[in-house]
Amino acid sequence: AVALIGTLISVAVLFLIQEAPFVAFVQIIVYAGAIVTLFLFVLAYLGERVQGAPDRLARYQVFSWIVVSALAVIGALVLLTTKLSGITDPPRPVDDIGSPQAIGESFLRDHLIPFEVTSLVLLVAAVGAVLLAKRAVLAEGGR
Repeated sequence: AVALIGTLISVAVLFLIQEAPFVAFVQIIVYAGAIVTLFLFVLAYLGERVQGAPDRLARYQVFSWIVVSALAVIGALVLLTTKLSGITDPPRPVDDIGSPQAIGESFLRDHLIPFEVTSLVLLVAAVGAVLLAKRAVLAEGGR
């Protein structure tokens, strides 16, 4: 977790070098702050794994690799055959990239659906983590 924080701060420094201070501070606040805190909570929920315990998901490993490979191929095909604006359009002027107004307009106008889908995925992940932790606590007879 500490190495992850160091890596995320290094990425923020790279943004500062590229003269994008807003993105650098968002990188530190959101990722090095909130996401790493969430990561630490997940580590605390899971606790230590018992050595020698059988992996209950080992039988699904081949299926997961097939799904990941299929998604990678589908993603590559979509990127290669897309007609979306932004991929083939000329880039915006340099002074417009990274400003708070440009980022807000990008989220709310150009990328509204992916932004909302991401928030729903994070919500489902948080609810799933709480339910899994509750199930584990109930299986142990409470704490």
